[in-house]
This record gives sequence, C-alpha cells and structure tokens, in this order.
Amino acid sequence: MLNYHYQPRLLGMIAGLCLCLLPAAGLAAGTASGTDVDNTATVDYQVSGIDQDQVTSNTATFVVDNKVDLTVATTDGAAVTVIPNATDQVATYTVTNDGNTVQDYSLAATHSATGAFGGTESFDATNIRVFVDANANDVYDSGTDTGTYVDELAADATISVFVLVDIPGTTVDGDLSSFDLTATTADGGTAATQGADIGSDDSGDADDPAVVQIVFADGAGTADAANDGDHSSLDGYEVATADIAVTKAVDVVSDPINLAVNPKGIPGATVEYTVDIDNTGTVVATSVTVVDPVPTNSAFVVASVVTTPAVGPTVDYSDDGGATWTYVPVAGADGSDAAVTHVRVAFATIAAAASGQVVFQILIL
Repeated sequence: MLNYHYQPRLLGMIAGLCLCLLPAAGLAAGTASGTDVDNTATVDYQVSGIDQDQVTSNTATFVVDNKVDLTVATTDGAAVTVIPNATDQVATYTVTNDGNTVQDYSLAATHSATGAFGGTESFDATNIRVFVDANANDVYDSGTDTGTYVDELAADATISVFVLVDIPGTTVDGDLSSFDLTATTADGGTAATQGADIGSDDSGDADDPAVVQIVFADGAGTADAANDGDHSSLDGYEVATADIAVTKAVDVVSDPINLAVNPKGIPGATVEYTVDIDNTGTVVATSVTVVDPVPTNSAFVVASVVTTPAVGPTVDYSDDGGATWTYVPVAGADGSDAAVTHVRVAFATIAAAASGQVVFQILIL
C-alpha cells in the first residue's frame, strides 16, 4: 500500500471477480435458446490496509439465440431394390435437430437428376409420399406412420422419415430413380400443429440481447446450400428384375415328296417350331408360362413337345381355344390331333442369365 506524505489514498484493489451464470443444458448444440444468461461482478478492496465492504455490479443479462442446425441423412446403404409395378416402395431417411431449440420441420421429396449412390438416373418413380415415423421403430408402418411433417423435434433428437413411391411397369433391370429429401426448419412450440417455415435468419440485424434471434448454422445438403435453414440427402430406387426375351423359329423338317432332304412347306409336311425364352435380367423369373396356338390349317403332332430343361416344365393342352387345359391329345393315323388348339408349357423358374426352350411340331393339312 502506498502513502503519499500524510495524505491517505483510496486504492481500489480487485480481489476477485464472480460470474454468475445459469448452467448449460448439456446439449451438443449448447444452451437452449431463450435461456437468460445473467452476469454480475464483485469488487473487493482495502483502505489503509483495512478491508472494505464488497461492491457488486449491476446484473448484465442476455438471452441465448436460436441456432438453427439440422442434418438429413439416408439410412439405406445402397439404392432400394424394387421391381416393376411395385407399390409403396420405401426409402428411409433420418432428420436430426442439431440446433438448440425445439423445431418443426417441413418435408419434401423431389426427383434428382443426380443418380443416387453413383448410379445413372433413368426413370421417375410415381405417387411420391412422405411420412414420419410415429412409433420410433425406424420401420414404415402403414396406417400408423401418417404424419407428413416433423412435429416438435427436441434439440439433439433424431427421427426417421420415409419416402414412398410406386414403380412404373415400363422399367427394366438396372433402371434408377433418385430423390432428395429436404427438411425445412419451421417454428416449433405448439404440438400437433405445423409451424411456419423459417425463411430467413437475423444475420443482417444487430444483436439484441433481449430478443431470441435466429442464426442459420446448417451445412449444405445434396439439394440445398449452407446456412439456409434446410438440409437434404439423396436416396434412390434401383430396379432389379427378370428380363424375358422370347424368340420363335420355324423349320420344315420333312415333306411327302422330298422327305428330309430340302423339305418344303407343302400339305403333309411336318413343321417344327422352336421357342427360346431368355432371362437377361438379374433376378430369377418365376411361373414362366409359354402359350402357343396351333396354326389354322394344321394339326398338332402328338408327343412332339420337347423342353429344355427336359425335367421340370409341365405341358398342357387345350381343345377349346385356351379356355381349359385338361385335354389329352390322341394321335390319328398320321400321328397328329387336329383337336388341339393350344399348347402350354410352364417353367417354375428361369434363373438370371439362363434360358428355357420349347419345341413342338405341326402337320400342314
């Protein structure tokens, strides 16, 4: 302590500074918005070596602002496998509130020109719908998951969202349809009521310590920019199906004049049809059924059907234009049965990249 020639001086000596703050909420994103943060300072000092009463400052207060941050992500590790004509095909995403405020989120699924998972976009799925997981089981449940927006998602919380589509019957093996799911941050605070989308933040305004202001802190998604209150992620549907090609060939195998040497298609000639069925897709084809009518002015040669594979396919005959399939052919004197109108051969399966074959003969009348 200093003393200037009999004149005592008051020396303010700050012995300690106390900051009185409310505890943080423990969230990854920090203290919840709307929280008042109060701060006071105290000053301890002495006069002539004697402690004086502590002096307390006024309380300085500010309110924690709303940090808007979110993440949309697909949980599918690859495009969802679908088949032509399938309905209600589900792609699964998550929406996470990375901010510090309870928020609603509007949801929109839109076709993307960019193929999901590095694929090439080739078709547009139809009947697009978006539903929110109501029972938190991360699986779409028809009739249960009916909400179309995220309602009151707490800070640090995550919820599953499902995009449902239908697949056109015109699609082929390997076709891809991709979607961006975009979540837009909306006002929260009222359960079971969709809040208004937050269109902009308060970046251009001066800080007001008494008002909860909005700060966009989100990153860029697959279909949106950073710091716009939105986030998006890309998923897709890839067609994996059988692709059946059918080729039919005809060959005259004998006639009454030339027999088997350069035979011609004259009355009494035997004609052989060969039907090749090729599965060029990536998925097994099931219940593959070939139906072939016996041409006019000809008769079916009884017991002439040969299949590849030889064991497995079933062969049936109709004598009423295909209305029933219980007819049993009976060979006449020439080995044919003119009552047969149709031949049907059913293959239980034709594997991917495999084929089947049907061969039968007719007699020209």
